[in-house]
Amino acid sequence: MNLFDLLSARRSVRQYTKEPIEHDKLQQIAAAGLMTPSSKNLRSTEFLVVEDRALISQMAHCKPRFGEMLQQASAAIVVLGRLESHAWVEDASLAMFAMMLEAQELGIGSCWVQVRHMVSEKIGPDGKPLTSSKDLQELLHFPEGFEVEAILSLGYPLHPIRPRQLADARPFRVHWGKWE
Repeated sequence: MNLFDLLSARRSVRQYTKEPIEHDKLQQIAAAGLMTPSSKNLRSTEFLVVEDRALISQMAHCKPRFGEMLQQASAAIVVLGRLESHAWVEDASLAMFAMMLEAQELGIGSCWVQVRHMVSEKIGPDGKPLTSSKDLQELLHFPEGFEVEAILSLGYPLHPIRPRQLADARPFRVHWGKWE
């Protein structure tokens, strides 16, 4: 499939079958994240692939809303950035996008679950809500010095997905020469 067709076909999928994702396909999706460009080749992004459905279901509670699709997901990839890098957000975002495209190519649905700047329902020792990233750190035991950009929710789509048409993308947002 050419890139434009792949982009047209890729849609956010929030409802999944119960079918597990084959391990080799998860490896291929993670490999796509590894192959993305990285600012100054610092490789500031790390991935935590989770296949345990009970653990994924717990991850869904790291934010008050919009994480629910994780409860149905067959797998999830937590995308973390090393805070010492000036461009960890950009590096992590590129990796997320590449993994979303690879999942689509493999017939696997995906959805970006935003974590950065989100707050958990869980209360910390200071009486204030934990950040969603800190909540996930307690659950998944990743080291200090990392922040979660997002979680990639993965599963085989429960329903057929209609490809996007170019008109749906609002092509009027492209400006040529000057903004007039």
